[in-house]
Amino acid sequence: MESRQTPAFEYIQTAQALEKLLGHIRNASRIALDTEADSYHHYYPKVCLIQGSTENIHFIIDPLASIDLSPFFEILTPKQLVLHDAGYDLRMLKADFDFRPKGEIFDTMLAARLIGLEQIGLSALLSEFLGVEVYKKNQRADWSKRPLSEELLQYATDDTCYLLKLSDILASKLAELGRLEWHQQSCRWSVKLALQPVKQNHNPDERWRIAGVSRLKPKEMAFVRELWQWREKEAQKADVPPFRIMYSKQLLALAIWAAAQKKTIQLDPHRLPRSCRGERMISLKKSIERASQLTSDKWPAPKKPQTGHQPTVEQQNQIETLRKKVAQAAAKLRLSPQLIAPKAVLTSIVLRKLDSPKKLTDSGLITGWQAELVTPILEEIFKGENRAGRSLTEDDFL
Repeated sequence: MESRQTPAFEYIQTAQALEKLLGHIRNASRIALDTEADSYHHYYPKVCLIQGSTENIHFIIDPLASIDLSPFFEILTPKQLVLHDAGYDLRMLKADFDFRPKGEIFDTMLAARLIGLEQIGLSALLSEFLGVEVYKKNQRADWSKRPLSEELLQYATDDTCYLLKLSDILASKLAELGRLEWHQQSCRWSVKLALQPVKQNHNPDERWRIAGVSRLKPKEMAFVRELWQWREKEAQKADVPPFRIMYSKQLLALAIWAAAQKKTIQLDPHRLPRSCRGERMISLKKSIERASQLTSDKWPAPKKPQTGHQPTVEQQNQIETLRKKVAQAAAKLRLSPQLIAPKAVLTSIVLRKLDSPKKLTDSGLITGWQAELVTPILEEIFKGENRAGRSLTEDDFL
C-alpha cells in the first residue's frame, strides 16, 4: 500500500485566496470535486466545504467564510467534473448555490457499478486500483464547526486528490467492456435527476406517516402523529436532524405503548432517549396527553391504497417474466439487475406497454443503453398477448 500522506492543498477562506485559486484552475481541462455537508448535525443541511483537485493543485474552499463564490462556479460550470456519487453533491450545490453544470460529469461510483464491481465505495476503489488506504473515521464530523482541525482538512482532501487517476483507470476498463457510452448516458441521467426541483410533501396528513405506521391501529397512529409533530418542532428548535431527538423505531414503540395505557400515562425517563430531559420531556408529555384526549373520530384513518390501473393476471405474469429475463441478462453482463431497471420501472413499462427504444427513452424511465437491453425481451413478451387462451410464462423464452 502507498503511504497515507495527503498532498499539500490550498485552504481558501478569503477573496484574495479565491482569486489566486481561480487563476490556477481557469485553464484546467477537468476538475475532481466533492463536498462536505452537516446533515448529520443540523436540521437544515448546508454545504460546509468544497474540495477540488486538478492535475496540478488540490484545494478546499470554505463556503461559510464571507466570500463570493459565484466566480468559482462560473469557471466550474463548463468544466468536465469528476465526482464519486455525483447526485448527492450536485443536489447540495444546486440547493445552496444554484450550481448547474454544463460540462460532462464522470461519476466514479457509476463507473464501478457498470464495470460490475461489488465494492463501489471510494475507499474500496482507491485501495483496489491505486493501493491507497483512505480511512473514513471522520465521515460524521460536524463540518460546520470552525476552526477545522488539520486532520479533518486532510481527510477532506483525500476525497478528491486521487479521483482523476481513479477515473482514468475506470474509464479504461469501461472502454475495454464497450461501456463508455453507457456510463456517459448514466452520468447525464444522474445530473438530470439531481437538478430536478425537490418534491416537497406539504400534505399534513402524509408527512408524519413514517415507515411502519401503516401496520398500526388508528388510535396508535394518533399517537404517532402527535409524537412526529413534537419531534419536528424540537428538532427545528435545537437545529438538529429529527433522529437526534428520537429514532423513528423509538417513536413507533412509544406510540404503541402509550396507546395501550388505560389510565394516566406515566413516562419512565429510563425508557426514553437521553435527549428527552427537562423542557423537552415536558413538551413530550404534553404531546402524548393531546393524543390521549382525542376521540375516535379524530384518529387518523389508514391511508387509502392508491387507485390506479392494477395489473391483470397476464400483466403480472409479464412483469415477473420481464424481471427474471432482465436478471438473466444482467448476470451475463455481470451487472446488478437493479442497474438495468428496478422492478418498479419494469412494472411501469409493462403497464404502459413501452415496447420500443423510443417509447422507453421518451418515457423518462430509463436511458438509451438500458432500453436497448430491455427492448428485445419486451418485444417477445408483448408478442405473447396474441397467443390465445393462455398467459405468457417464462417457459415461453426457454
